[in-house]
Amino acid sequence: MSSETLFKGAPREAPRGAWREVLRHWLAEHPRVTLAAKTAIAAGIAWIAVRQAGGWLADYPYYAPLGAVVAVTNTVARSLREGGQAVTAILLGASLAFSVRLLDLPVVVSLAVVVGAGTLLAGLPFLRSMGSWVPVSGLFVLLVGGSDPVHYPLAYLGLTALGGAIGLAVNLLFPPLPLLRTERTEQRMRSLLAEQLDALADGLLCEEELTDADWARRRRDLLPGVRKLEEVIGELSESRHGNWRVQRWQDETDQHHAQARALQQLSLLVEDVSSLVTARGHLLRTCGEGGPSLQEPAGHALQETAALLRSLDGPTAEPEPLLAADSAVQRLATAIREQDAGSRRDGFAAASIVTSIRRALASLAPEELVDRVPSNW
Repeated sequence: MSSETLFKGAPREAPRGAWREVLRHWLAEHPRVTLAAKTAIAAGIAWIAVRQAGGWLADYPYYAPLGAVVAVTNTVARSLREGGQAVTAILLGASLAFSVRLLDLPVVVSLAVVVGAGTLLAGLPFLRSMGSWVPVSGLFVLLVGGSDPVHYPLAYLGLTALGGAIGLAVNLLFPPLPLLRTERTEQRMRSLLAEQLDALADGLLCEEELTDADWARRRRDLLPGVRKLEEVIGELSESRHGNWRVQRWQDETDQHHAQARALQQLSLLVEDVSSLVTARGHLLRTCGEGGPSLQEPAGHALQETAALLRSLDGPTAEPEPLLAADSAVQRLATAIREQDAGSRRDGFAAASIVTSIRRALASLAPEELVDRVPSNW
């Protein structure tokens, strides 16, 4: 089969472009690979810069790459913050060691004082995760720098700061903006919520009554997905600071923030429905006098809501799946009224499902449908 048949007139560069797209998505799913590459580049540049400087600074060249390793992070803002925190922690540790050395104490006592006081100082709130550098740098200056008490702490502090500046510069040149990873995370969260609703719907529509163990197996753990979504959105928010790429992707970035907020709210509502159905789903099989059970309209309402979640491609829903879900919920509400089930246990369970789904629909309704969806709110 010819390439023309395969690609139907596509340009010769299409395969190469396809590979680039695959690589781009793979790197988006594995951000540590990009982080490792930038860190390696920054450390190499820092090493060369110190070796070129010569003099007594060249006696301690390894501190410059160390500073670069600390400074290269997932966002420019974090690079600046953590680089500054590391330099501050080193300064505190070096100052502590220098002060203890002036007391002319026995080595073991000096070591204990530096470690103890440094560990206390490491808990200062503004140092955050870099606080552990205080006792470490204090030990280095006290024990390793004893033979060169002036140049060693200056080199330690100065070269770490230099490496941090180089790491920050590399991050500024190649600033991360995790749009693809955010999109993938949102897609997985939508799928997880839809799978949960489908599993509950299948349980309600099952001909045989499920046991407590059967319902438990249909319960999904939504918390890891919610936490991952919060983590990625937090990183996306932070990556906007000091990032020259943000202007180009401003609209898409704002859309992802809005969609993430909608998904977080939806996850809470789906969790409410999950708790209710797995604990009270069996009550929906209870029939009123001369009327069918509520399990079938409840199951269809959950199915349509799951289909709605799968159709999402933004913070609001498209009209067709939104109206379909709204109609299914309306049919469940009508069944509750027609069977006069409001005072029965099955009616309470079904009404709770109606309320939760209607809240979800309200959060997804576009501006032009807010007066129509959900019906009879």
